[in-house]
Amino acid sequence: MNDEQQKLLKKLNRRTRFTQFLAWLALFFTMVGIAAGYKNWLRIHEKAKANVVSVTKIESELPKLAQKERLIALEKEINDNFKGNKTHLDAAMLELRNIQDSTQHIAETVYTQVESLTKQQETITKIQTPTMNDWSLGEVHFLLQTGLQLFNLKQDQSGAINAFKLADALLVERASIDYLPLRKQISKDIASIKQYAAIDTSDLSQKIDVLLAQLEPVVTPEKEAEKAEELISTGESKKQAIQKNVSLVSRVKTTINNAVVIRKENKTLQAEMDNEEKERLYQLLSLRLETLRLLLLQGDNANYHQQVKRIISLIKNYYPAEASGKLLEQLATLDKANLAPILPDVSNSLKLLEKQMLNPTIIKDN
Repeated sequence: MNDEQQKLLKKLNRRTRFTQFLAWLALFFTMVGIAAGYKNWLRIHEKAKANVVSVTKIESELPKLAQKERLIALEKEINDNFKGNKTHLDAAMLELRNIQDSTQHIAETVYTQVESLTKQQETITKIQTPTMNDWSLGEVHFLLQTGLQLFNLKQDQSGAINAFKLADALLVERASIDYLPLRKQISKDIASIKQYAAIDTSDLSQKIDVLLAQLEPVVTPEKEAEKAEELISTGESKKQAIQKNVSLVSRVKTTINNAVVIRKENKTLQAEMDNEEKERLYQLLSLRLETLRLLLLQGDNANYHQQVKRIISLIKNYYPAEASGKLLEQLATLDKANLAPILPDVSNSLKLLEKQMLNPTIIKDN
């Protein structure tokens, strides 16, 4: 082959390789385009699936949205009703405030109204100025004095209040303005009597009864055992016959053991007492408690507390701690009672009436 043919073959080979390169390059770009298209298709497919799911959710939420709208409408209706009720309540509260203010005004002016009414009644009836010889004022004086005595001497609250109220009723019948300060003072004295805390003797007497029930004499197990031993020792038994034949050493040991007696120093006196002594202790405590009840009914405050202290001393000395705890607590409650409380002074109305009876021109307003 000449040189021209070889050159031609080389040129053809180069062109062939270039053509193959172009073909492979076109195939490569084709594959790249196919891959990109497939990826794009997959993305579109995923979006389509997501859209289908979203549509499904929207379809499922549509009934709920309808219910939500109903709830919103119901909430709006409730709010409107609440606003209406609030407006009505505010109006009612305003009316109640007006009623309260008017009632307070009436309460503040009631004394003025009573004074004007008594002035009119005084003008109509033309009652004369009271004197010491006025028998009706003497009756009022007697009632006030009786109520004062009932309260100071007997602490009879109900009787004293009734007496003061009767005296006030007589003053009302007189319908005189001069007695308004006196009626006001009587009302103050009645309030003082009502606020006085009287001694509840019935309750204290019941507590004494409870103490008496708890102080019954008790026979201890040790004393019962001693009684049982005494009953056994009255007859001769087989065991006692055998014990007579024990050895001399055993008898000596028994004698020594019986000679040694161990006593607890903190043993109560009641544990050392026999049943007869306990019975006498019970009778002594019962007598002291009954005396305490008598002092309570008499209102003797000093001797009452002294008697309580004596009973406490007996309980502490003759009863164990576990048995005396509740008893001492009840006695401490009884010891707190004051049979001579300070009585309030309710004699101001009587003093004011006596001043007016002696000098009719005096009108004292407390």
